[in-house]
Amino acid sequence: MKRAGAYAACFTILPSVLFLDGVRHFIETRMLLHMLLEFPLLFLSGAAAAALMVSYAGGTAWVIEKIDYRGLTAITLVLCVSAYWMIPASLDNSLLQPGVALAKYASWWFAGWMLALSWRRMSEVLRMFMLGNLCWMFGSVGSLFQVSESRLCVNYLFGDQQMTGRALVGVAVSLAALLIYRAHEYSRRTGATA
Repeated sequence: MKRAGAYAACFTILPSVLFLDGVRHFIETRMLLHMLLEFPLLFLSGAAAAALMVSYAGGTAWVIEKIDYRGLTAITLVLCVSAYWMIPASLDNSLLQPGVALAKYASWWFAGWMLALSWRRMSEVLRMFMLGNLCWMFGSVGSLFQVSESRLCVNYLFGDQQMTGRALVGVAVSLAALLIYRAHEYSRRTGATA
């Protein structure tokens, strides 16, 4: 248990490396790393912070349970945050305006925190709904990045956009495989108990 707490603490503070100019510049000047390393890192940091909070506080705050019935608020937040930061203009603005960058860090972190606190209260159907929406979103954006004949983000090269598009489609395919597996397991469990 102590080791798990140490890992959670490390993940919680890991995004602080983004305050180092060299690290942030290395990640954010590459579209692939910006979207597929920084975003998940911030999200996992929030989730790790929630895990630490639960382990030390002994449960989730009653306020979270009141505003997040069965995880619906958390799912909505995760889908909205993901959709917003898939928009090319949002990526550009986060590189040009420090306030937008701060909002990006905070929104991804908070989405991970909320989802981690809500995960156990969600039904499996809601979890699959979220996975399906993320799968569709990443696949659509990844395809758009690949088929576009011009740069969609002014701060990234065309080749970087194409490579990121392929990676996003790869993430979508992985999520689709996970969704199919979870749907199969869910139908097997519910079919066995019916």
